Amino acid sequence: MQTMHYMLYKITDMLLYHDMDCFSKHIDKIRSFIERKKQSGSVSELSFNQDLTWPEGNNRNIVLAPDMAVELGNPRDTSTSFFLWIDNPDKVRNGRITVVGPELKKCQGKSLPFGKIVLVSGRDFNEDNSYERYREMESLRYDLNLKGYMLRAASQYKREWSRISNEALDKGFSFTVLGSALMKQLYAFEYIEAVEVIFITSSRDDVFEMWSVNEEASRIIGAMNKMMQELSFDCDSCDFTDVCSEVADLRHMRDSMMKKV
Repeated sequence: MQTMHYMLYKITDMLLYHDMDCFSKHIDKIRSFIERKKQSGSVSELSFNQDLTWPEGNNRNIVLAPDMAVELGNPRDTSTSFFLWIDNPDKVRNGRITVVGPELKKCQGKSLPFGKIVLVSGRDFNEDNSYERYREMESLRYDLNLKGYMLRAASQYKREWSRISNEALDKGFSFTVLGSALMKQLYAFEYIEAVEVIFITSSRDDVFEMWSVNEEASRIIGAMNKMMQELSFDCDSCDFTDVCSEVADLRHMRDSMMKKV
């Protein structure tokens, strides 16, 4: 049993530290997308504000339709939400909040497609802490408690559906508030070196483009999880054979694990 536990921790360590470069090309695609949208003048660059505070909500932050100013990511409008991690802090623009599309104050009364991407760089991941840290970072999207902001749904498919109340918008709720609150939660972990947040409200096509990046990255994570949870190395029967054939780090992980079985 101890050997099994060690292997699970070791594989997760590969996922979050050694193999962080698995997502370099996905981050490059995100960068290319943002640069392309800048040319059309639809990008705003904001900064993390350590001193910015927003009151916590009560009653689970319920925002009913009559009280709603803006809706983000309704299933009919498309949404995507995911985070990628890498061990190179130079790949993450620390403290940057990028908005592709209109800010919230210009969208009162609207329902918008929505994308949220969080890029993180961390340090000192090892076999004793990596799995716990991954779970901590992943669960943060459920923990924001901001008055007038209701996370209506956050699915296992990495989509988010949220609402902002009229009162919150009138009092200045913005993507700077939302992004800074999320960053504060991540910076509270001593192992986090850099955090960047990207919001997309421009169009269904733009959100879908990033949804495709999400799908590609999720396939890599799915392949890693399959090896970690099932200790399965039978390539002929695996649904992720195509992913492993393209990502050298996955093959390295599989070969390393097989030697330990």
